[in-house]
Amino acid sequence: MALGPARPDGGDGESADDPYRVMAEELPDATILFLDRDLRFQLVTGAGLRDGLVRSDHYLGHTVLELAPAEQAETLAGHYRAALAGERRQFVTPGWRDPSRTWQVDAIPVHERQGVVGGVMLFCRDVTEHDRAEAALRDSRRQLAEAQRLARIGSWDWEPATNRVTWSQELYRILGADPEEEVTVDSALGFVHPDDRPALQAAMARIVVDPAPFAVELRAVLPDGAVRTLLARGEGIRDGTGQVVRVIGTNQDVTEAKQAEEERRRLLARLYEALEGQQQRLAADLHDEHVQAVAAVALKVDRARLMLGRGEPAAAYDLLGKLRDDLGDELVGLRRTIAALRPLVLDQRGLEAAVRELVAATCDRALLKRCEVKVDLGYQPLDPAVETAVFRVLQQALANVEQHAAAGRLRVALERQDTMVVLDVEDDGCGFDPVEVEVVPGQGGFGLVSMRERVQAIGGRLTVTTRKGGGTRLRAWVPAEGVR
Repeated sequence: MALGPARPDGGDGESADDPYRVMAEELPDATILFLDRDLRFQLVTGAGLRDGLVRSDHYLGHTVLELAPAEQAETLAGHYRAALAGERRQFVTPGWRDPSRTWQVDAIPVHERQGVVGGVMLFCRDVTEHDRAEAALRDSRRQLAEAQRLARIGSWDWEPATNRVTWSQELYRILGADPEEEVTVDSALGFVHPDDRPALQAAMARIVVDPAPFAVELRAVLPDGAVRTLLARGEGIRDGTGQVVRVIGTNQDVTEAKQAEEERRRLLARLYEALEGQQQRLAADLHDEHVQAVAAVALKVDRARLMLGRGEPAAAYDLLGKLRDDLGDELVGLRRTIAALRPLVLDQRGLEAAVRELVAATCDRALLKRCEVKVDLGYQPLDPAVETAVFRVLQQALANVEQHAAAGRLRVALERQDTMVVLDVEDDGCGFDPVEVEVVPGQGGFGLVSMRERVQAIGGRLTVTTRKGGGTRLRAWVPAEGVR
């Protein structure tokens, strides 16, 4: 059939009830236009006309160059002239009356009986909503990929009937796999540590018949040999007959969380050991010093009584004087023991005063030439556990300065910075090699391990910067409110 330069009334000999026109008008989503060789519209029909998106009187008798904005008109005319030359063109363009809408245009050459192209048939579809949906889908996928990256979670999909496996991009990244390589069940299992495969295989075998969710912690061996800990979760999806047709799941990289949990347990174990050791030392101190001292006092009291009974008041008086001295020494010792549990100065005068007194005493004993102290903790009180931890770390740091540094200058700063308390201790002494001195607390060395573990136990961190002959700087950051 030669559609030619048809007029709305079928002026080429075809009636307005032409079955082809009727078919065009019934197309669900296509608006059809016909252009003659002058790029003049001779036909408008189809969905756009029916839905009110276009009006025939806006087009019929007018050329593309007359209707469209100049720049867009030249682009459209280029496509239509190519179609008049026998080339089929397909493109997307914004509407010229409503630029917010997007149209997909298929320009098809229409040949007359002699084989000459007599015009161009345009099949136009409004793809605005489709494009918006695709854009929303792309944005959703982008957000999902970003969320998976931040959470270090990769997703996967398995079809048991076909054994088809698909991975998200994040899962490829977590496992260090090549996204271009096809994933199979066997290749996926190849990333799982051999000792952990049976548990995962058992879970996958069960879920084919029972779609209830599963969770398996496993080790993944990456191509470079690195081992990561993953938490694999999955659940089955049934079809209308109740058969499991898909299994969907996620693999979350929990390596750092696992390491943090193991470190937390190690620190707790060390803390319990330290507490037990402290109790043992306290018991030994009480027994070896205080109990024996009290027993000695009791013996002297008995001697004084005997002297008085024998009528020797002068000797008894002298012995009572010695008892008073002994009791004074014992009182000092008891205060020292109590201070080992929690420095009384913290309760009596506060952390700032305790820090200043401790630094002053160290400077006097170590004969330092210059000491600087800066304390700025604001007005909000600190958690008692934080105060004790900071004071103990400072005690150990200053003991190191006094015993090992051979320093001439000491600077101590204790400041509150937002939610953190920062302790900074710096000297110009001889320095040291940290690797040589980080030994188990109580076995010699500078106590760096005990200081670091004390700080980490309340959620902080400690750094030591030093070198032989270059001085030492110790910095500790701890949360002002401690660990909740």
